[in-house]
Parts: sequence; C-alpha cells; structure tokens
Amino acid sequence: MIKFFRQFRKKLISEGKTTNYLKYAFGEIILVVIGILIALQINNWNNDRQDANQELRILQDLENEYQENLNEVNEKIHMRDGMMTSIQRLFDYMDHGIENVPLDTIRIHMGRTFLLPTFNGTDGVTNEIINSGKLNLIQNTELKINLSNWSGTTEKVIEEEQLLVNQITPLYIDYLIHHFNLRKMGGTDQDDGFKNIWRLSNKRNSKFKPINGENDINEYKKFLSDTIISNLLVNIYSINRGANIQAYGLRDKTEHILAIIRSELKKKRHMKNS
Repeated sequence: MIKFFRQFRKKLISEGKTTNYLKYAFGEIILVVIGILIALQINNWNNDRQDANQELRILQDLENEYQENLNEVNEKIHMRDGMMTSIQRLFDYMDHGIENVPLDTIRIHMGRTFLLPTFNGTDGVTNEIINSGKLNLIQNTELKINLSNWSGTTEKVIEEEQLLVNQITPLYIDYLIHHFNLRKMGGTDQDDGFKNIWRLSNKRNSKFKPINGENDINEYKKFLSDTIISNLLVNIYSINRGANIQAYGLRDKTEHILAIIRSELKKKRHMKNS
C-alpha cells in the first residue's frame, strides 16, 4: 500500500500535475492525522478500560477490608459493654453483699475486668492504595478523602484504649498479685463469650488444663470490700466508656465508607455489564 502511494506521487510529479499533487499530499496528511487521532482514541479507551477494571478490583478489596474493620469495631464495643456490665454487677455486690450469689458468677464478672479490647484494624489495602498512588484511580472524591483520613480516625479510639493497656490494667494486676490469693478465687473453668471473642480460633480447648483453685467466699468478700479495687474498677469503667464513645463514631465512619464503596461497586458493575 505504501509502495502504491509512493508510485502515485511520483507519477503526479512526473506528469507536472503540481496542483493535483498538492491536493493529494494534503489529503494524505489529513489521513495520517486522522489515523493518529483514532490510534490515540483507541489507546485512551484501552487505558480507561484498564483503569476502570483496576478501580473495580480496588473497590472489591476495600469492601472486604472495611467489612472486617466494622466487624472488629462491633466486637470491641461488645467486649467493652460486657466489661462495664460486669463492673456494674461487682459494684452491686459491693453495695448489697453476695449472699445467695454463686461464687463462680462473681469470678466470671471479675475475669472480664482484665480484658484489653483494643482495635487493631485492617488497613493493608488502604495503605497500599495511598502509598502506590492508586488512590487517583478512585473516582469518588468523598471516598478518597475518607481513605486518606482513615488512620487519623482510628487513632482517636486507640488513644483511649492505650490508657487501659499501659496504665490502669498493669496497676490493677499488680495490686491483685500483692494483696490477694488468686487461687482462692479459681473456681471451675467456664466458657465466657466476652473473654473468647478476641481469640483467633474458634477452638476453645488446650492440652493444658486450667490451674486448680477453689472458691473461698472470704477472699471474694475481701476483694469486694477493698477501696483501691473499687477505685481501679471505676477507672476501668470510665476508660471503657470513653473508648466506646469513640468507637461508636468509628463504627459510623466505617459504615459510611462501606456504603460509599458498595454504591460505587453497584454503579461500576452496572456500567461494565451494560
């Protein structure tokens, strides 16, 4: 084809048909330009399609990630609610005595006060998107802003939790170790959903049996009449309450992010299938 056009140009020149040659040359330039524009359009279309497919995969990964985060937020809220309920029950025993109260029930409520519900979160996909520059592939501006601000949002919850992890619970455990015989508040091993929720496996059994102990009512009464224990429980309750207030906000934020992601996924899938 190129050879044909070259021969045609030579023929026009040799025959002295300069005007026709110029018209032909101009037409050839127009064809070349049109060809380039078409090629660029096809290339842009392919790039847009690749970006759309990549955005769809990113949104799917983000949906999984933020669903995991929502599940964890709800689990930690549930654990803190259980801790605060148990502390309220212990205060009730302090105020009204423990006659006719099963000692194993008291022990379960005591056991919950040692829990450390901390939100770790899953942010691998979010960080990878931000650090790799793939955030620009996401078309929804509000979603991009929320993803960029995610780490700052979680820090507010973590700050509250660390007061319990680093300050109050170590004091609490140290005081118990020095002032109480914990084997006299051993009782029988019972499954407790609030304490098991943090486990990575559903398996509850271990080859190691719990340390044998006994339920001595006098040790429980000593625990429940101790002013320092009461003060420590007040602090544990207050920190958990503050952490849950922050966690409610985090849950709302996570649910909002998920709603945006799912709305975008619905639109992208519809566009892809139409």
